[in-house]
Amino acid sequence: MKAVILAGGFGTRLRPLSSTRPKPMIPVLGKPNLQYLLENLERIPEIDEIILSVHYMRGEIREFIEERMADYPKDIRFVNDPMPLETGGALKNVEEYVSDDFMVIYGDVFTNFNFRELIEAHKKNDGLVTVAVTKVYDPERYGVVETDESGKVTHFEEKPHRPKTNLVDAGLYVVNRKVLGEIPKGKEVYFERDVLPKFVGEGQVYAYRMPREYYWVDLGTPEDLFYAHQIAMDEIAKDNGYMVIKETAEVPEDVEIQGSVYIDEGAKIGHGVKIKSYTYIGPNTIAEDRTYFKHSILIGNDIVREGSELKDTILGEGVVVGKNVLIKENAVVGDYAKIYDDLVIYGAKVLPWKKVEEYEAYIKIKLDPTKVRPGKYPDHCPLGLPECIYKKFKAIAGEKPPCDECIENQWLF
Repeated sequence: MKAVILAGGFGTRLRPLSSTRPKPMIPVLGKPNLQYLLENLERIPEIDEIILSVHYMRGEIREFIEERMADYPKDIRFVNDPMPLETGGALKNVEEYVSDDFMVIYGDVFTNFNFRELIEAHKKNDGLVTVAVTKVYDPERYGVVETDESGKVTHFEEKPHRPKTNLVDAGLYVVNRKVLGEIPKGKEVYFERDVLPKFVGEGQVYAYRMPREYYWVDLGTPEDLFYAHQIAMDEIAKDNGYMVIKETAEVPEDVEIQGSVYIDEGAKIGHGVKIKSYTYIGPNTIAEDRTYFKHSILIGNDIVREGSELKDTILGEGVVVGKNVLIKENAVVGDYAKIYDDLVIYGAKVLPWKKVEEYEAYIKIKLDPTKVRPGKYPDHCPLGLPECIYKKFKAIAGEKPPCDECIENQWLF
């Protein structure tokens, strides 16, 4: 059996992290998600070849396979999409390389699920598609699945406004090659929206519920990346305790560590540093004296200068944060950006290679839309921003009202 990993998406919601790396290469605890998937597939004896369907930044994926996965025991085939074809079109593009049943895995799925269970479930039913399903708290973000007592899917709806159940499509399928005959070649087609509902209507789709002992995360947003790190750290804590400090990391005795913390190879931590729960400090990162971290991800090769604080923050690779900087509220800083001294950044997305020398951000005000227009601001910031920043924001907005995209995405230009 072949396994097809759909690895060609742009990862728009993960920007700016996905501006410099393809979505399947987003790392969790320093390891690309694609590597987790390949290691999982390595343990499935039925799978003899992995097909990587690639498009966006495919050279990065090929380089990773050639350099980091050179000893991988199974064959890996690259199939390039000439244009963005979405999930259905990408599957049509691999039609000549698969036969009978094959497995489909979305490249942004972070899971320890045993794929063999899905294969066995597909063998036992008479459908053309078997989809892995799992329960989530926010089903409106996903494809919602309804089934009968036999496991046959009776209704499927992608991102419904009022979902009737919290059982969702996990982005893992076993598919019969006959399904590909219904997909036009060279067209943008969504497998979940355009193909799957048709076969559900014909009674040809079955669901397999992932057992509770397996975790599953769709790495679609920075919040999902936080959640994946939390799960990964909790898994480590089951066997190895809450704290992981790699052998070559330098951590002085006066560093205060609380909760699940992972400090990777070559990291250098200064004196008086405080590191709180669910913080990952990537390889070769330097955290100078009296820095503070809580619920943050530093992908690697970052420098955080003396006295700075990071809370609920993701730093891309090679970011430099100046002295006495405060970054918080789900801020995401792109690769090789530089934040100058004494700045405060709340909930902004900083583009890769950006140099932030002053408060340039249009801060998202979570109020009625009329209150993000000139002359409509309250005297005090509803988000609790320091007065100096709030006045700066109001002054900028008075000259140039933030556009809807600025407000929605909180971009720091």
